[in-house]
Amino acid sequence: MGKTRQIVGPVLIWLLVAAVIGALIEVPPWSAELYETMTIESLGDTGYIASTVVMLALVIVYLGTLVRTWVTKDNIPFVRLVFGGVATTLVYVINVFLKDGYGNVRPCNVYETVSNCPPLEDFSYPSNHTVIAFGLAMGLAFALPWMAYLAFPLAILEGVSRVLAGHHYPHDVLVGAALGTLGVLGALLMFVKVQSSMAAKLSVSRSKTPSNS
Repeated sequence: MGKTRQIVGPVLIWLLVAAVIGALIEVPPWSAELYETMTIESLGDTGYIASTVVMLALVIVYLGTLVRTWVTKDNIPFVRLVFGGVATTLVYVINVFLKDGYGNVRPCNVYETVSNCPPLEDFSYPSNHTVIAFGLAMGLAFALPWMAYLAFPLAILEGVSRVLAGHHYPHDVLVGAALGTLGVLGALLMFVKVQSSMAAKLSVSRSKTPSNS
């Protein structure tokens, strides 16, 4: 029964993500209207810079936390962070295929709202940056729940900045957030027992390692 739940739960999560992605393939009117409201040419560069800074901050926090858990021998959080990083990478790759498959043109190429718009062949739906940001946030929160209070606000800021930069509709970001968060969560839940087993083995291995003191 336990193994069945371990598989059914993540599958249901991924089905939910697939439903959200499928429901928002076409640009909803509310998303186009909100994009026009949020996107001002004078804020385009600010949004782009904020997006870059926030993404770097999330990556640095993630790697810094990974190193800290290794040094302090917090083996379960360390292993979960490793799995979270791998899961985020896999979900990002999936999103790249989705973007190329749907081929939705970026809003800045439609409305010509900002000057630094990516080329036409660089598609919009879902947002890669948002997928990565929320995937990393989920990985941090799963390993160390208190990190959610830092990671998810940064991820939300990343998503908002992508719209302010003029590169994405709000629904691009919304779906990217769902895919990043729930996709990574589903993967982590499916392999939670593997993580515990690896952490236990790592604890035994490291306890046998002579200390330098």
